[in-house]
Amino acid sequence: MPLHHPLKLTCRLLLLSLGLAIPEPGTRVHADSTIAHCQLSHHNPSVPVESGPCRFSQRQGNVTVMFRERTFNFPYREAGLRYQRSNSKSGIRFDMSDESTIEVLWR
Repeated sequence: MPLHHPLKLTCRLLLLSLGLAIPEPGTRVHADSTIAHCQLSHHNPSVPVESGPCRFSQRQGNVTVMFRERTFNFPYREAGLRYQRSNSKSGIRFDMSDESTIEVLWR
């Protein structure tokens, strides 16, 4: 391309750089997700503990737990406000301010 067309060159370079900046579907970031075992308990001892398989997902510190027909969301920014999180080698425990606790146990 001759140098006497700097506007065309600039436009082509701009389009090329925009094309490289747009992520391809194959390079998107996905959440870490796994099947685990959950125990849902209420702080009222007369309510029975629920137990069974669940799906745990985490992305950038935000956690989602799908257990039976319920979905529990634990946004990172609400840690310490709406729930308390405890990590251990066996899993993660979320004590919620609505007087229930869900434990996600790794298999």
